Amino acid sequence: MSVTIEQIKQEIRSLAPADVDHLLRDLQQEYVMPSVDDEDAASVEAEWDAEIDRRVQEIEEGKVELISGADFQRQTDALFAELGIKRQA
Repeated sequence: MSVTIEQIKQEIRSLAPADVDHLLRDLQQEYVMPSVDDEDAASVEAEWDAEIDRRVQEIEEGKVELISGADFQRQTDALFAELGIKRQA
């Protein structure tokens, strides 16, 4: 990533949560993701299938450690608190 993008990201991190929310809504309205044609969709699907297979293999080989949903929630809550982001219920 360019230095400019990193600078923008750093500035966004310094905004109040309400300002970040406003910025994200503006960006969503202004920019639209390009549509995916059937050929691209098939390619993306194939890549996701390969990624899923790779992740399952890592689990079966014990290369990754699974965590419970409750642990994930606690870790996510802690990260959001650390970043000063209020989560919606």
